[in-house]
This record gives sequence, structure tokens and C-alpha cells, in this order.
Amino acid sequence: MTSSASAFRFAPLLALFLALAGAPAAHARNDSIKLPVGKALAKKRAREARGELALRFGSASVQGVGALLGDVDVQGVAGVVSDDPHRHAHLTDEETCQLAFDDAISQLAEQARRAGAAAIVGIVSDFKGAIYDDPATYDCHAGLAKSYVGLRGKFARSLAEADARPLPPPTYFAALDDVKAVPISDAGRERYAFFLTLPKPRAFVVYEDGSWRFYSKDAQAMTKALDYCARQGRRCWLYAADDRVVWSADVSQRVGSSAQLDGSAGVPDAVKDEHP
Repeated sequence: MTSSASAFRFAPLLALFLALAGAPAAHARNDSIKLPVGKALAKKRAREARGELALRFGSASVQGVGALLGDVDVQGVAGVVSDDPHRHAHLTDEETCQLAFDDAISQLAEQARRAGAAAIVGIVSDFKGAIYDDPATYDCHAGLAKSYVGLRGKFARSLAEADARPLPPPTYFAALDDVKAVPISDAGRERYAFFLTLPKPRAFVVYEDGSWRFYSKDAQAMTKALDYCARQGRRCWLYAADDRVVWSADVSQRVGSSAQLDGSAGVPDAVKDEHP
């Protein structure tokens, strides 16, 4: 075969290679995925990374917080290849986003410790300057090889200030002291009566199976109770918070996730009780 014949044979391949090399990255993947904050914060890695740091999502959560120490901006990154030697398949988008979220929370917690902050408030998603502001969900950008979660917020000195937030509105399902109206067993109603004697802040939740759990003397009573249900993989809803009943006969109107409250960490020495 002559050199000219060889060149003729490989010309199409060379042309294809040059075309691909010169083509713009039109197929590069960058999918924006919105995922629930409450579910992500309830995962083990996020809980461990966060520790006792209070986190409040949504720019509106800055309101009422006086002692701000400055801004913080982090970007969590995770690859689609699992580090589990027994798992050969790539992670799903949601799994990779969770790992990127964990990484971002870990960075927030580390910087908060360095700054001497007790909380981070006003947290929004920030991907290359594109802000996504929602207290219930965060924005993850999933690519072919990696996913990214950018978070931006403000350091707060006082945990008490960061924890101050409105209660869910009363539903008037029943009077606060109407023990018989609580949808649990007689033993549970006795505990509810005891709950009413405890100091605020306080929250009483009812599980789907009729069991219960409550916290008192805890600025994060509602969040801690609901997050505990999430970690158990069980459904529960707020029945009462402080001095009001927030339960509804309509399941769709109940508060069953800390994402509905703007979750943050609890404080020590709280009174708690549960019936498994």
C-alpha cells in the first residue's frame, strides 16, 4: 500500500477527530437539582459534621439576629464514583448531591468554629453567583463526573438569637389542655398532661402509629423532635408547640418535617420524653 493510499484511508478518521476536538462542549452536563434541606441534614454525615452548630436556611432567617460576625461562602464537591469497594456502579444524582451537601456542611462547621460562631443564618445556595433562596430546599448542580453544592450565609454569635423564630400557626383542632383530643393512647395522654406542666420552648409530636415524643426547655424542641422521627425513618407530626395546638385532621396540613420550620441544632440539658 502506497503512502498516498494510507493517507486516503485514514483521512475520514482524522477529519472526525479534528471535528470532535474543535467542537464546543455542548454536551457538558450541568443539571440543577432541588433537594430537601431537612432530609439532607438528617443524614448521619451531615449530623456529625454539623454537631451543635445552628443552621438556618433562607435569607429571611437573618431577621432578628443582631450579633453577626461576617459572611461565609463554601462549595461542597463529590464525585459520582463510590468509595465503597463493594459497589461498582456510579452513585445516583441524589446520592452524589448528598455527599456534596455533607462536604459543604463540614466546611461551614469548620469555619464557624474558627470564627467563634454559634450559628450560621441566612443560608442560600450559590452556584457561580446564581443564588437560589429557599428555606426548604437547596440547589445541587450535577455533572458527568462530579456534583457541586455551594452555600453562602452569615455567622451569628448568639445561638439564642438564631433559634428565635415563629411558631406554626394554631389550627384550633382542640384546646391546648383538652387531653382527650390528642390522638394517642391513655398512657400517652397522661404524658401529654405532664408535658403541659413543662417550661417553654416545648413541642409534642405524635407518630403515625400513635406513639409520641416531646422536648421541653429547648429552643429547638420542634426541630429536634421532627429530625429524630426522620432519622428513625418514621412519620410523625407536631401536635402542640409552646402554648398552641398545631395539629390538623388533614394530613397534608400537618407539620411533619423540620424543613417546614427551618431546622437548626438543639441545646444541651433539654427535657425530653418518648414512647417507642
